[in-house]
Amino acid sequence: MPLHLPPTTAVSRRQFLRGSAFVAGALCLKSTRLSLSAAEADAPERWALLSDTHIAADPAFVTRQGVNVTDHLKRVVAEVLAEKDRLDGVLIDGDCAFDDGQPGDYGQLATLLAPLREAGLPIHMTMGNHDDRVSFLAAFSDHRPDAPPVDGKHVSVVEGRHANWIFLDSLRYVNKVEGEFGKAQLAWLDQYLAAHAAKPALLIGHHYPQVFREDVIPGDQKIKISGLVDSDPFLKLLDRHACAKAYIYGHSHDWKMAVDAKGAHQVNLPPTAYVFNNARPNGWVRATVGAGGMTLELRALDPAHPEHGKPAELKWR
Repeated sequence: MPLHLPPTTAVSRRQFLRGSAFVAGALCLKSTRLSLSAAEADAPERWALLSDTHIAADPAFVTRQGVNVTDHLKRVVAEVLAEKDRLDGVLIDGDCAFDDGQPGDYGQLATLLAPLREAGLPIHMTMGNHDDRVSFLAAFSDHRPDAPPVDGKHVSVVEGRHANWIFLDSLRYVNKVEGEFGKAQLAWLDQYLAAHAAKPALLIGHHYPQVFREDVIPGDQKIKISGLVDSDPFLKLLDRHACAKAYIYGHSHDWKMAVDAKGAHQVNLPPTAYVFNNARPNGWVRATVGAGGMTLELRALDPAHPEHGKPAELKWR
């Protein structure tokens, strides 16, 4: 379930509306937007992309890899606040809570994110398999989204200057690894993309696509699905809509990118806090979106990591 936390000051809310409009719930809902000068309308969008924070209620909690997740998120928040170019917002792509979405986890998360909101940065969050909708919304009840168009699968859209950011809900079961969009959500997405084909769309969901071909892996040798159980219909839907430029996900705690045969990008965000593999980076990604594509730059918490600071150019199909 996407949750959108606006900035905490009136001035910052006006600044947010200058750059993007938030739409929740309805396909045909028209957003309001303040008029922009030509320079403002052409300015790139700048976003901080985070994933897999896995925040625990106890700020001293350390994972089995020896990582204090609260300290890692604090460091990322400080880096985001230190950006010289103002960001349009912050995105957290699921698994916000440590294990099974306890109320205290979200209370600690709210505390850690408060400096971002106080600085005027809106925060947009999706849910992963280690989140719990009930506890999540109880912690952020004053910013509960409007009634979504898909029962049990809450979706929303943030209209940026250069792209529509579509927040999808892949949570299937709390604390079980696989994810699912479901037929109703995919039908909504199909309609939305068809109705907004003139503008690039960037899709955000926690789980990665995972498809097994019968001609490669026989049915009796199937590997357990840990990503989207409905990956095949989701990817076929993306193929039908050229406006869908990228699918951004987390879940695997890795940093990598790929592009399919039809030019749609897949971006796997690195973990912000919970590290699976010490050889792989963790931290956040700075995304700069323009009219024809997006530049992604890894901001590893270990600046000595060989992938830190290297921009990757994604051109739109």
